[in-house]
Amino acid sequence: MTLEEEMLNKAGNQMANEIDREILWGMLQGIGWTRVMLPTYSSNEQAVEILCWLEDNCKGSYERQGRDFIFESQKDAEWFMLRWQ
Repeated sequence: MTLEEEMLNKAGNQMANEIDREILWGMLQGIGWTRVMLPTYSSNEQAVEILCWLEDNCKGSYERQGRDFIFESQKDAEWFMLRWQ
């Protein structure tokens, strides 16, 4: 396999994963999960602080992809927005 083919395969796989996540998260929103998109992180330290905050404070399930988060519990999402937006 050439380098060009590898790069195309990698880009295709990333695109497929993003589409799959959007479909799944859309279904989760359909059953009541809450999605939150944060503005750009101010630093890497802030990103780590957010991860620690999620572990310490969320009662329900949640998922994240970069600055995009989805919460099973609306209360978790509301507290998250109050703290980080």
